[in-house]
Amino acid sequence: MQFIENHATRRAFLAQIGAGLALAGCDGGHNANAAVGALPNYRSLRDLAAWRPDMMPAEPVVVAQPIALAGGPLAPLHQGLAALQQGRRREPVSIIQFGDSHTVSPALVPRLRELFQARYGAVGPGLLPPGSGPRYSRPALVQTEQLGQWTGATALRAATPGPFGMPAYRLRGEGAGSRLVLRSTEAAGFDSFRLDVLVQPGAGSFRLTVDGEVGPALPTRGATTHRHPLVYAPPRRHHEVILELVGDGPVDFLAWGMERRGPGVLVEGFGINGATIDMMTNISQDMLRSALAERQPALIILAFGTNEAVSASITEEAYAQALGERVRALKRFAPNAGILLMGAPDAARRTRGGPCGGWAPLPGLGEVRAAQRRVARAEGLGLWDWSSVTAGGCGLHNATRATPKLVQDDHIHFTADGYRVTAERLFQHLTAGLPPPRLPSA
Repeated sequence: MQFIENHATRRAFLAQIGAGLALAGCDGGHNANAAVGALPNYRSLRDLAAWRPDMMPAEPVVVAQPIALAGGPLAPLHQGLAALQQGRRREPVSIIQFGDSHTVSPALVPRLRELFQARYGAVGPGLLPPGSGPRYSRPALVQTEQLGQWTGATALRAATPGPFGMPAYRLRGEGAGSRLVLRSTEAAGFDSFRLDVLVQPGAGSFRLTVDGEVGPALPTRGATTHRHPLVYAPPRRHHEVILELVGDGPVDFLAWGMERRGPGVLVEGFGINGATIDMMTNISQDMLRSALAERQPALIILAFGTNEAVSASITEEAYAQALGERVRALKRFAPNAGILLMGAPDAARRTRGGPCGGWAPLPGLGEVRAAQRRVARAEGLGLWDWSSVTAGGCGLHNATRATPKLVQDDHIHFTADGYRVTAERLFQHLTAGLPPPRLPSA
């Protein structure tokens, strides 16, 4: 392996920032959702020697486009997709989903991504939780390895020490030689690698290796604790990135990901098993705001409600207040995005004398759904009826015995087939009324 000496200067770093800002302004009006400002894109591993953890990137300035929302909550998404089809947009349209174990499932978000990318352009998986991710997560389009001393934590509970970034997961590594590997399983690979580093006092250093080429040691020690995004965008495509710790202190990562520059659709999902809408308050609000400003999603999907519905004491009023607060925060952070609520799906628990083979709906399910409808009306959100997949009534119980089986025996989680059907129905809802993709000319 070739090691690249650390000899780049502060001037080179500032030049990178200037180049990024210049490129951001050369879109010719094609990106109505773009934030003003851009992260510096490091074009080579040698350029990474300019990395300085205390040199904060300029905050993106988001200019709200209220007219874009006049057509309803799906208008920003539809406008972006139309611009892709008409060749007027040269960067991806972004869809971000937050949720619970349904979102973590290895079938729902990946299938939704597959459908969008098949029609509008494949640009890779996008941003992911770092390392192997939270329990039960199995990201699509990549392989991951986690070797050495690593400890993960989630934003599931407010008492867990943070901070947490947009994926609601933090991974801490210690010990020289501890490694994380992210490998693209797509033949097209990636030409943009994103890493969110937690800069903090007393932190150590790591090295980046891309397809066998080793970069310089990158310090993460800083005077203040903050998220510092690193974007490596080489001129040619690659397939593997390795992060290796130097051993001079702990290093924390908040997110990583791979994508390809150019037109297409990014579908990213961030979920934690057992999560409720309160998880969104346990994410650092400053980090969430800046990450959404950088991503500029056209659509944010909120897929919560199952875990709230377990409680028999939940009320429509209380849940509507909590959900409404989170929605209004997202509107402030991403004013150009539409927001869609996935209405809580059918879910049941075993009950003596239950109407459907001894199963009855979760006790708070009605209250949660009523609150979701209430907030959707009040805030102008989209609302998709997830129960349509299992048809309500005893349809959930029947789906556990159907062929193919759509719901697991716990009557809460779907099977892989059930999540794929969910994604397909949601995709139909999100693209209803849009023209079919143009066929290439003969």
